[in-house]
Amino acid sequence: MTKHDQAFVEALLRHKGMPISENQQALFEKFVLEERIEQAVQMIINTQKDIVESWKERSLIDDILQKHIVLPNAKVNKAYNFAFDPEGTGLQEMGDFEWSIPEGLGISFDETANTISGIPLQQGEYILTLKFRLKNHPADKPFTEKKIHLVINPDPKSLWQHLPSDETDKYWQPDQAAVALPFGDRKLVIASKRGRSHAHEGKFRDDSFGCDFNAAKGWGVIAVADGAGSAKYSRKGADIACKATVSSFREMMAGDKMAALEEAITAYLNDSSEESQKKVSVQFIEQLGKLAFTAQNKIKQEAQENGADIKDYSTTLIFALVKKYTAGYVISSFWIGDGGIGIYQDNSGEAFVMGTPDSGEFAGQTRFLTMSDTFANGAYVNRIRFKVVPDFTALLLMTDGLTDPKFQTDGNLQKNEYWRQLWQDLGGANEDGIKVNFSGTPGEAKDGLLNWLDFWSPGNHDDRTIAILY
Repeated sequence: MTKHDQAFVEALLRHKGMPISENQQALFEKFVLEERIEQAVQMIINTQKDIVESWKERSLIDDILQKHIVLPNAKVNKAYNFAFDPEGTGLQEMGDFEWSIPEGLGISFDETANTISGIPLQQGEYILTLKFRLKNHPADKPFTEKKIHLVINPDPKSLWQHLPSDETDKYWQPDQAAVALPFGDRKLVIASKRGRSHAHEGKFRDDSFGCDFNAAKGWGVIAVADGAGSAKYSRKGADIACKATVSSFREMMAGDKMAALEEAITAYLNDSSEESQKKVSVQFIEQLGKLAFTAQNKIKQEAQENGADIKDYSTTLIFALVKKYTAGYVISSFWIGDGGIGIYQDNSGEAFVMGTPDSGEFAGQTRFLTMSDTFANGAYVNRIRFKVVPDFTALLLMTDGLTDPKFQTDGNLQKNEYWRQLWQDLGGANEDGIKVNFSGTPGEAKDGLLNWLDFWSPGNHDDRTIAILY
């Protein structure tokens, strides 16, 4: 028996009230050398070690079981990836482990990457099982199981109904529309989609658009309009506004009605003096004013023929006339209401905004083409702008279904970084990775833009319309 074991026996006897006296020392040394005593001592020591090791093991397992592991919430139809790092999570004593995940959730555990990943298919709260052994456990030792909660939130889009609008209504229009066509040396793509709030209730798309290009004269027109949600026939108002703008544009292209404007532009491009600039402005004010005034009259006529108030057809209107000259592109616009129009140059990241949106005193307020004072006392003059640019990446016209989520405030419309972010977003820099292929065929651009319009933005579910000349 070792001296350590002898000391253990002596301590045991002392603990039991039987200390070894000096005259018993020789007797004690013989006693501890007896085989049965040595065996008994070794059994006690081994039993103690076993108790200690068992407690240590039980304690380490309990530490892991008590450790709070939080799995990030998942979302249906959105890629999920959680990297499980035991040591980084404070589980240094964990050895072999594996995850048990209920079938049908769309996610799985990758042993190589130590990740739980996939695209969740079902919403709800689920129990995942983490099976583990301690580092010193042999491979044949049964796993201990730890239950961990995972919350899979619903796809917000799935909570919205998509009810068809009433095709029997006299002012019905398709719930979405798009067009892509050549526009001089450029291409034009326009897409309009009914908002989720309208689709949820089976209401109509109130936005509209129109466009035309006159190859002989080199001029083109692009228009977008947003019918007021509070006006029962606003979808027709928006439709009439865009169609009337295009129709009036075609009339302008007939004969020599553009001669004075063309003469003023040519003079300005040769000499950009203040006087020549003023002459161009006067011509644009006259020509674009006629287009907008005609659109208002067409709506007024529709209201009268149907015994309705023109307010029932309330709509915004943004349109632009574009022509390429040797010196660059001449772009002029009319803008009443909210939404936005801007010329974006990606090389510099700069944007020129062709006016300012009309915002009322309260949220959701704006001005409409149909208001009686729109053309009173020349009030419309400040709504018309023109700009000459050597080149540009895109001319964009949008209703507030786009400007609200992408710019958030009227002030942000004047900030280059928001236009740059919008262009990057259209190029695929978004959480869904949806891209408009501007270098592809017109059909690809059109389909891509319609698809892009489905982007998710909490609280922004209005109709969305965007026209892009690129």
